[in-house]
Amino acid sequence: MADCSELGTDGVAALPTRLDRYGRAHQRALHMSNYARDRGESKLAEKLHKCGHWLVFRHYYTVDKLRLHAADFCKKHLLCPLCAIRRGAKYLKAYMDKLAVVLGENPGLKAYMVTVTVVDGEDLGERFKHLRNAMQAMTAARRRHLSAPARNRHVEFAKALGGVHSIEAKRGKNSGLWHPHAHMIWLCHEEPDQAKLSQEWKDWTGDSFIVDVRPFHDQEDVVSGFMEVFKYALKFSELPLADNWDAFEQLGGKRLVDAFGLLRGVEVPDELTDEPLDDLPYIELFYQWMNRAGYSLMKTTNASTVKGETGSRTRSAAEGEHRTGEDFRAQPGP
Repeated sequence: MADCSELGTDGVAALPTRLDRYGRAHQRALHMSNYARDRGESKLAEKLHKCGHWLVFRHYYTVDKLRLHAADFCKKHLLCPLCAIRRGAKYLKAYMDKLAVVLGENPGLKAYMVTVTVVDGEDLGERFKHLRNAMQAMTAARRRHLSAPARNRHVEFAKALGGVHSIEAKRGKNSGLWHPHAHMIWLCHEEPDQAKLSQEWKDWTGDSFIVDVRPFHDQEDVVSGFMEVFKYALKFSELPLADNWDAFEQLGGKRLVDAFGLLRGVEVPDELTDEPLDDLPYIELFYQWMNRAGYSLMKTTNASTVKGETGSRTRSAAEGEHRTGEDFRAQPGP
């Protein structure tokens, strides 16, 4: 889901896979664009249609790092899987940076994936509100116990020193009704008790005791678990178009990701492009969407960094030939 470019496996060899993933996401956005247009939402349809139509990458060839430098994004991540991919990558990078600091200061913490849900229902908005209310009750119980343990009963959530969660929604496999649920990451010294949490959750929801608690398989590499949380927006693109649109109307603008404790305060950039690598020469690659051909390399520009008395500046060293319908192959540096 999340871009490998954010986590180090970001050399030019990964570009074909990345373009294929972006291409499939853009194709879905085009289908959603047509759906929006049929509903009379012409402005939104145009944004979805243009999103990802062109992409500009920079290959910093001296260190073999590839960065998405520019693109036209719609930022409608509940409708557009390309924006969902990029948004998830930004969340993942920001929280991985924060987690490294937290684990360094709190040795022995282990990560657990905790999933909670409510009974399926016809009204997504009502079910979402019900889930949020139960989660707020759980958070309040944790806060009360931690502030005054002698006066307030212990709850399993109090074992978590910090964490983050996301809320998803899909159709129940058997019911066909809306099935909202939350994936939570808890950082704990002591393993949460699933049976106790189940009873507590039933008290808070009044209708559901279904919870799942499991430790991360590899505590030394927790990326995949965090990816599961931050791909929440991408899950909406797996829905039929009509359901995807309904979810967008019901949940657009709602808080679907939140953190607590030691993971609070993480700042996630709004910009969906990658951070540049300053003062390094690069080759710029301009890709354009060509319908059935997918993304095709249209132009390359070879740029080098020149040091001057007042600092560094980047200039165009050579203009590459125009290419249509050709896959990218690694270009040698000057």
